[in-house]
Amino acid sequence: MTGSPDEDNWLEPALAQRPGQITAAAVLLVVSAFIGTTIAVHDPELTQFGYLLLFVTIGAALRIRGGGGRTACITASVTAALFFCYLGPHAIRGLSDPGGVYQPEYAVRAIIAIVASGTGVGLLYSPPSRAYVRARRHRTAP
Repeated sequence: MTGSPDEDNWLEPALAQRPGQITAAAVLLVVSAFIGTTIAVHDPELTQFGYLLLFVTIGAALRIRGGGGRTACITASVTAALFFCYLGPHAIRGLSDPGGVYQPEYAVRAIIAIVASGTGVGLLYSPPSRAYVRARRHRTAP
């Protein structure tokens, strides 16, 4: 209790410090979404889907960094899974059929994006991140 009685929140404990895993997860998720979008630009059928996922991922990353909400973590996990479903064929077919529609450089970018988003989701559900999200949820609950 370092606060004075004159302050409004002197009885409430200080907010928990945001762990580095939260920041790293948000950065990795946004980077993987940008990489996935660079592949989506060359796929006319799924370009809008790629952009939609990019914007949803950026919004979820901002919410994760800002407040660490559970809904934002779930949204980021779902968008990472959708990017995996989108990028999986690029990775597999790009390496197995280098002369086709799926180019080898797309495969490498897809693999990098999949690894980055998987690592980001893993960091979101690491023990320090879960404790931070749990503490924020209990603090904001009425």
